Amino acid sequence: MEQEVLSAKERHQRDISRSNNNFVFLREQNFGVVPEYVLHIIPKRKEKGLLLGDIWVDAKTYRVRQIMGVPLKTPSFWVKDLHITVQFAEVNQMWLPVSVDAIATVRFLGLYTLSGLDLAPPIATSSTPSH
Repeated sequence: MEQEVLSAKERHQRDISRSNNNFVFLREQNFGVVPEYVLHIIPKRKEKGLLLGDIWVDAKTYRVRQIMGVPLKTPSFWVKDLHITVQFAEVNQMWLPVSVDAIATVRFLGLYTLSGLDLAPPIATSSTPSH
């Protein structure tokens, strides 16, 4: 049980929130017909999981639509110059990440790209028999 409590605490230390980041308003722009705010995020401490970069926030719902940034602390000795992009959307009435792209230089191996598309869970189908 202690490990679960510790894990939950650590997770909140990586949230995009005022306790973890400073925010600077950059501009307002439209994503299709949806107005968004673009904010620069600056982590308050150099810790694994915190990103320096920009976020796009829906101007009406305040949901984060996209995050683009670089970690202040490298996740591994082998990985350097890591750039991460995460996009979010509504799926089954939940706000979830739907794509992740990471581009990094791996020591001694060169440039690598990792892409995860359509990360959302499958849409539940009705089990009611049709007549």
